[in-house]
Amino acid sequence: MKYFELDTQSYFEEKNLCLAIGNFDGFHQGHIAILNSLKKISNEKNQPAAIMSFNPHPRKFFDKKIENFNIYSKLDKIDFLKKFGINIYIEFTFDKILSELSANQFVENILINKLNIKSVIVGKDFKFGKDRSGDFKILENYSKKNYLNLHLVKSIMLNDGSAKHSSSIIRENIKNGQMEKVNSALGRCWHMTGKIIEGDKRARKINFPTANVIPGKHIHPRKGVYCVHAYINNEKYLGISNFGERPTVDGSKLLLETHIFKFNKEIYGNDLTVQFLTFIRPEQKFANFDELAKQIKKDIETAKKYHNI
Repeated sequence: MKYFELDTQSYFEEKNLCLAIGNFDGFHQGHIAILNSLKKISNEKNQPAAIMSFNPHPRKFFDKKIENFNIYSKLDKIDFLKKFGINIYIEFTFDKILSELSANQFVENILINKLNIKSVIVGKDFKFGKDRSGDFKILENYSKKNYLNLHLVKSIMLNDGSAKHSSSIIRENIKNGQMEKVNSALGRCWHMTGKIIEGDKRARKINFPTANVIPGKHIHPRKGVYCVHAYINNEKYLGISNFGERPTVDGSKLLLETHIFKFNKEIYGNDLTVQFLTFIRPEQKFANFDELAKQIKKDIETAKKYHNI
């Protein structure tokens, strides 16, 4: 997959693209429908399948106070697109210049003149241009003038039919620890990945060694204990994770601590991917390490029942 970082001044040499536009934060079922449509149309028209996204996310650009917003890291996003078979990923810098382009300027200056797209695939609610004034109807006008071929992908509803798939809903569910809802919407288990660091080894002293990871700048889940799958060197393990500040040991920074069942290898420096399956309990402060150890035993029994082991 070719990867391009562009702004309004950049030169772009690829031609005749079949393009899907959006932030694709999370790659939920609605996004998957767009990507499937993109690949189908690009194959039919023999045009490279391309994705155009934005960095930072427009919501973060307009509200600088927002932190830990994206559902996945940038590396996760690129990896997912590669596995999906997308030919080209264009990451446009969302800056003041881009934010002030009118809807028509965005289509003419960016899509037609700079990117030279031939086909565009968007979801029903796609908005663009200054003040989000652009919509499907504006794109349709350019399509009627034969500037581009336009394809609309209908919204995909949640399993209960209550609403369409939405990154905003997924973010709220992650923050609330509702991982079954998150994973159902994504069509896969939501995960966090990081490099295993050496900790203070206090958990090892109470017989529950953990692999510790400092969380990235993407969204953080509810603080507490989870039943998880852990992946190291593409090997899958079962375990539990605590995400939080470790109040029993007067912790002051966020940490993802994962206890892997039946595991005793030295893995410092390795990448660890933790898939969140279900929320067990909120983070809490215990009177001493003995009380903490008793609770961890209960957490492990709960997780093993979930894992059916």
